[in-house]
Amino acid sequence: KAVLNSWQQVQHIVRAGLHHQVFQIGDQFVATFNGQPVVWDVIGIDHDKPTDPRFTHSLTIQSRDCLLTAQFDAPEPDNPDSDRQQFGNNRYLHSAIRQWLNSAETTFTWQSQHQYDVAPTGAPYDGAGFLKLLDPDLVAVLGAVDKQVARITTDGGGQDLFSDKVFLLSEVEVYGPTEGETGGEAPYPYYESMAPSPTKNALDGRIKYLGASARSWWLRSPNTAGAINARLVNTPGNVLSERACYSIGVAPAVVIV
Repeated sequence: KAVLNSWQQVQHIVRAGLHHQVFQIGDQFVATFNGQPVVWDVIGIDHDKPTDPRFTHSLTIQSRDCLLTAQFDAPEPDNPDSDRQQFGNNRYLHSAIRQWLNSAETTFTWQSQHQYDVAPTGAPYDGAGFLKLLDPDLVAVLGAVDKQVARITTDGGGQDLFSDKVFLLSEVEVYGPTEGETGGEAPYPYYESMAPSPTKNALDGRIKYLGASARSWWLRSPNTAGAINARLVNTPGNVLSERACYSIGVAPAVVIV
């Protein structure tokens, strides 16, 4: 294995197209988050497409465990959908968690995404944005990538397309089943190696911790049966779902481009 002294070195390897030779799925890095060392797993090599057409290669890493817990999205009392009034909105494109993950602000400033949107309250939304808390040397080598997420019938069906530096994984990406429109999505090799076929059933490799305890962690995919539940991986490693207003573990992915 090569001895790497900086994230900039990793980026040079990726941009030169040598990352297939140097890194393997499951390799681990350490980068600080909020001043604490965090282990990051390599989950994909050239899996994600950089939004910037100057770049063709990518190395996707995900936090080994949950970094914290957060609400996916706040309840929306004025939303004509009575479920969203009480339990929040499961549309990732408009979610509070997506905004916070891609914020580099010293004090996160929420911005309304639609006419019924409501600001989240409490941690981590009352502090710095995710990118402000992440190791600045790692932040410096991250690039936005093109992603997709299923859109429920209430929101018009089909897919939302977006480009972000930081994102939650989808149901398909953790080798769960297809739900709604998932064109362009594919399981990360890291998760695909855990089972013979896509499954919602418990997989040990999907279990993540927060401190000493296993913790459920958010996915970006909606439960397409309704307007309020987002998918998650629960403590035994099953793919289930929960109401968007609940506080669940966050284990995001970022991409070195």
